[in-house]
Amino acid sequence: MRKIRWTLLVLLVAAIAVVVAGYRAAEKRNLLLAPAKPAPIPKDLHSIANNWSWSQSSKDHPVVEAHARDFRQIKDSSRFELGELEMKVFTKTGDTYDLVRSAKAEFDQVAEKLYSEGDVTITLGLPAASPPVPGKRYVEIRTSGLTYDNRSGASDTDRPVHFQFENGEGNSVGAVYDANKHYLWMKSQAEVIGAGPQAGMHIRAGELHYYEDEQKIDLRPWSKLERGGQGVEGGDSTVYLDKGDLKRVETRQGKGWDITPDRETRFSGNSLEVNFTAGQTVADAAGVGDAQIVSQTATGVVKMTGGRVDLNFTALPDANQSELTGALVRGHGRVESVPAASQERSQPETKILTAETIKVEMMPGGRELRRLETVTPGRLEFLPNQPGQWKRTLTAARLWTQYGPGNRPETLRAVGEVQLRSDPPASRKGARPGEPAPPRLTWSDGLEAFFNPQDGQMKELHQWSHFRYEEGPRHATANGARFDVPNDRTTLEGAARVWDETSLTTADLLILDEKQDRLHAEGNVTSTHLDKPATGQAPSDALFDSGKPMHATAQKFDSEQRNHVLHYRGSARLWQDGNSVQAQEIDLDREEKTLHARGGVSSVLLEQQPASEPGSSSGQAADAGKPAPSRLVTISSDSLLYTDDDHRAFYTGQVVLRRERMTIRAGELEAVLRPQGAAREKGESRLERALARSKVEIVETAAEKRAPRKAHAEQAEYTSGEEKVVLRGGVPTLEQPDHGFTRGAELTYYIDDDRLLVNGRPGARSQSRQKLKRN
Repeated sequence: MRKIRWTLLVLLVAAIAVVVAGYRAAEKRNLLLAPAKPAPIPKDLHSIANNWSWSQSSKDHPVVEAHARDFRQIKDSSRFELGELEMKVFTKTGDTYDLVRSAKAEFDQVAEKLYSEGDVTITLGLPAASPPVPGKRYVEIRTSGLTYDNRSGASDTDRPVHFQFENGEGNSVGAVYDANKHYLWMKSQAEVIGAGPQAGMHIRAGELHYYEDEQKIDLRPWSKLERGGQGVEGGDSTVYLDKGDLKRVETRQGKGWDITPDRETRFSGNSLEVNFTAGQTVADAAGVGDAQIVSQTATGVVKMTGGRVDLNFTALPDANQSELTGALVRGHGRVESVPAASQERSQPETKILTAETIKVEMMPGGRELRRLETVTPGRLEFLPNQPGQWKRTLTAARLWTQYGPGNRPETLRAVGEVQLRSDPPASRKGARPGEPAPPRLTWSDGLEAFFNPQDGQMKELHQWSHFRYEEGPRHATANGARFDVPNDRTTLEGAARVWDETSLTTADLLILDEKQDRLHAEGNVTSTHLDKPATGQAPSDALFDSGKPMHATAQKFDSEQRNHVLHYRGSARLWQDGNSVQAQEIDLDREEKTLHARGGVSSVLLEQQPASEPGSSSGQAADAGKPAPSRLVTISSDSLLYTDDDHRAFYTGQVVLRRERMTIRAGELEAVLRPQGAAREKGESRLERALARSKVEIVETAAEKRAPRKAHAEQAEYTSGEEKVVLRGGVPTLEQPDHGFTRGAELTYYIDDDRLLVNGRPGARSQSRQKLKRN
């Protein structure tokens, strides 16, 4: 029994040993097969994990999806750290998302903010339903120290930022990007450099605000945009885009430029607006408020200013620039053209055009002016750049100027209330030292001027319709006028009329030659002249009274030395009251006081007979005290020379003198005239004495109860005061019908008297034959 128990005990122990051994073997095997025990969690962490994911969704699409290789949650905090983070931030529509990548980031679950101290890359606008488009250049932002706010969808950093765009790249210090609003703020030192279609475009600003949905960029507080030789800079600016391309730029206190190797154009204004073409070149620009454009080339400088200036450009083929084609200047518009000085030719005048509105057209290439036009009344000034140039000021309702190469004007046209003021240079001929010459003023309904294409100097000027002229004391009117500018010669056409304080001339055509100091008139010429004796000088009144106007007509007329020398041609006639001289040609020197007439000369002197005194036997009682009727003395000849100093008139060639009851014919005649005043006072003849020579013939008209007499001699002297005739030379003969004749060496007889004195000479006898009456 005892043996069995021991045997059972040994078996039990053996069984227990086997079980224990098996258990230990199994436990050892399990320990070998079981995974390694994880390391203890650091005391500052709550949990850690690998391949972490987190997302947030709205009703129909995801809002945020985040994936990280490493996840570490901070103990007793809502913050956790993420390594190798990729986060998708979806737009409100869910069709695109922005991808944020960071090697290390920290996320605050409660604040829903992600912060990355290291480098961060954000790619914007990736498609949600498909892979990214191969080759497409998406917007990419690279920076560090970035904070992402999941609630607002905004990313923020104060660190340097680099941007990559579809058509360029940029940099800034600090940036904010709002994924929900599609808004980007480049906080400072913003810079954008274009690529692709925007190649060459360079934008800089103090800060930049980009509104993707509005396709708008705000640049503050300063901005600068440039591409090639064109650019704009100023204060606050707004850039408008069209599908990412430049469309318009608006700038405050802006300045712009367009610079090429042979031209520099600069423009400015309180505000500037620049519009761009599809090819990203300038299409047009506008400056508002103190707007200004300055274009400079080798030929000169053109400056435009106004309340508003609009510029038009044309894009050049296969070029990233455009050229200026025209401008519209409004609001006190002003265009100034200053020609460049040249060694080959003198510098033309500076031209300044002002008007409320001015249209400007440029030559191909945009370097030089082609045409200027005022839409409103305008003013054009020509300012001298050389001592001999005139200063001219033109005003009119409308003005046009056409330009040729070198910014040199070709034609100028003005219409409506045209007025031109021309101030001569101090060096002008006839100008008195220290005394400025009077300006030349003209008025008309229209004007056209032509310029020399070689030097841009005005060569011809034409004014038409209701033309008026004024230069000091000289005035003129005509249907139209032409000015030969280099020769300072003016031609008045149609109903021309010129006058000053001493003269008046009218004709079909008048030419004022200032260089020659000459006035020329043609066609139906009439003139009136009034001599003004110098102070202390007695007036001259022998042939014509200097105190009265003298009138004239002719087919042609020339006046020289400011109306001191007068030439009349073609049926010329001068007269004053009843006194006149008529001939084919008459020359009158008012300074030397001479008159010379040629060809069919006829002069007339009006004589006033003495008045009948009361009680005189020669007058009727009813006519007592009344002036007697006038009588005429006429002298005709081939030529006449009159000198006022000695009151002598010399007639030559077929001379015929006619006065009351007497006619004298001779080859020549010298007449001495009394002053008109003396003749009027004494009732004497204007003809004081006349000496006739060469085949003299005198016919005395018969008075009442007296037979007419006829005299012949080589020389005859008539004295009007004594009514005496003295015959000399040849065979002096006096014939009296019904009484015979008398001959002698010298015969003296009296008009209306029977007295006859006969003087002989040695070796010659006087002869008298008398007819006897038969009973």
